[in-house]
Amino acid sequence: MLILHFSDIHFRKSEISTAQDPNFHLRSEMVHDVVRQSKLLGAPDAIIISGDIAFAGDQDEFEFATEWLRKLCAACGCSMQSVFVVPGNHDVVRELADQDLVQLIHGQIKRAKDPTAEIAKYLSNPAVSRLLYQSLDNFNQFAFQFLCDLLPPERTRATRDLPLNDGSVLRLWGLNTAVISSGHDRAGELFIDRASLQITREAGVVNLVVAHHHLSWLRQGAELADHLNDVAPVQIFGHIHTNRIEMNRDFMRLTASAAHPDRREAGWEPGYNFVELSVVGEPEARKLHLKAHVRVWQTAPGGFQAKMDKGASVFEHFVDLEPWHPPQVTSAPVPPTKAPISGVGAATMLIEEGLAMNTIRDLGLRFYRLSFSKKLEIAGRLELLEDEDMGQPDHERFRRVFIRAHERGKLKDFAQAVAAAEQD
Repeated sequence: MLILHFSDIHFRKSEISTAQDPNFHLRSEMVHDVVRQSKLLGAPDAIIISGDIAFAGDQDEFEFATEWLRKLCAACGCSMQSVFVVPGNHDVVRELADQDLVQLIHGQIKRAKDPTAEIAKYLSNPAVSRLLYQSLDNFNQFAFQFLCDLLPPERTRATRDLPLNDGSVLRLWGLNTAVISSGHDRAGELFIDRASLQITREAGVVNLVVAHHHLSWLRQGAELADHLNDVAPVQIFGHIHTNRIEMNRDFMRLTASAAHPDRREAGWEPGYNFVELSVVGEPEARKLHLKAHVRVWQTAPGGFQAKMDKGASVFEHFVDLEPWHPPQVTSAPVPPTKAPISGVGAATMLIEEGLAMNTIRDLGLRFYRLSFSKKLEIAGRLELLEDEDMGQPDHERFRRVFIRAHERGKLKDFAQAVAAAEQD
């Protein structure tokens, strides 16, 4: 399993696609380095972005990010289906988060004796939760194409399962640490909701947790650290723009460099990471073998190079795993099973014979790329919209259309309609 990891890309609307983009050369060199490393290590199985894709949460910034990711995937030999994202503070539209009513709610959460319970109360109230999440609408519209969009109270984290080499599962968990982010953020004054503390150990599953804000920025940082250290052998954070790798008996914690840090920052060090994961050993003595390839920018001469761990160009670590035996393969036919789709929450899609998960993700990507009017026309023609959808943000409305297409046995008609719309 090979993961390509970026954080804090900060696509800024005033700079992208202009002759004055200060990061154009840096970004080009980054893609060249990703291609070189992919030739050495193999094509990535997943691309994780741990927040701050945009700079100001602007729709144009996310559209640029989509095109950049499409080119990156083509260059390094992986699919857009492999992308997994979480929100950061720069993915929030601050004009919305800084509104007086939203700030009143933020203040009540910060002053509460039990802020986690206070957040749970607000997220269960549709009107209040809409106020808390409306500043992430543009992020969610972007994340919908990867089935990583969020909607409280049930879908406040994204998940995805990937196969490991011994038949076990690598489960990605994307947390939302920007739930009360605004222009008034301070270290130690941000929060997670209760769902982030419900990650559990499961036989044959290795948990990898992704969050934007470093633990030091969270009021519940110590509580979350204790929980993750028990259940998540791999932990990935961003936000602080400083690359650190902590190798503990039970986990590896990677805090990322920014892909595009502010050039005025002290210790300016753009970077990104490749992380290799494999399970080694017998079923009764399994270990997770981790190899982090940290790539950082050097100047004069310019180029990305390996960050060194003393004399080694890779940070290598082993974490003990619980014993696990792959299930016995039988010749009896296996009925279709329900497999969760990333971020859907309680809703699931039936993975039918001949309709693989990648096919569903590809269909979601293609549907996302259609114009709003074409998506609406398909939803109306196939009778996939309901009155209850009208008050929902666009990303949620079209997610429900996508799910209903399956639930009502119209997924093939839906795919044909998407293909026809692409030809127009």
